[in-house]
Amino acid sequence: MRAGYWPEICLYSPELLAHTERGAKLLKELTSHKVQSKQDNAPTEATPRALEAASATLHPQGVVAAFPMIEWESPSLPKGTTPLVLVCDNIQDPGNLGTILRTAEAAGVQAVWLSPQCADLYNPKVVRGAMGAHFRLPVYATDWPDIERDLGLLGIGEERIIATDANAQDTYDVVHWTLPGALVISNEAHGLSDQAAKLAEHGRTIAVPMAGGTESLNAATAAAIILFEAARQRRQKAEGSKQA
Repeated sequence: MRAGYWPEICLYSPELLAHTERGAKLLKELTSHKVQSKQDNAPTEATPRALEAASATLHPQGVVAAFPMIEWESPSLPKGTTPLVLVCDNIQDPGNLGTILRTAEAAGVQAVWLSPQCADLYNPKVVRGAMGAHFRLPVYATDWPDIERDLGLLGIGEERIIATDANAQDTYDVVHWTLPGALVISNEAHGLSDQAAKLAEHGRTIAVPMAGGTESLNAATAAAIILFEAARQRRQKAEGSKQA
């Protein structure tokens, strides 16, 4: 709702929602919007059993809502923006994908592409893990030719497509993330797909160095480490420009 979207259907439990300060505020906001917009699908009181039937979780928090599916326009960035985007290469675990989307938004990523073998963008675990990123971060589920085309339209050259690979010689922190770039996060178990490797063949592969006998990192964890390094570099550059 803070992102400007409103539910088409909303069910609530008076016991769990209307009797708490936060719940009462939410219900008032929903009801007020329906009155102002003159829509007839006002929030509907429901029994706990009805809420459980409508929810994908075993213990709903007292409100269940259905929002329209979001269709983002063709990728574009404001003039003067330095692109930092993400490509998910066959990320199949819904929890991982949701966390990656949430992390990407927090790190300042401007758009995300999902390859054809990724988990469904609207899988309930993806939606819960993303914590609202669906409504604020443009995400495009498409095929590899379209991904390559879109990156080119954003001005990200082939040499600036950077992919994760556990066997890479370069580490994530030697990359100049203040330049335009696309990070490709590879599949949790199988690494880079053939299509992703081809996309990044003129760029570079990177790894997160690890101590001990750890074989690999969770895909969402690797994405978080790399994206926040990119955010750190970009923030440092911005602060340096202000001081200058």
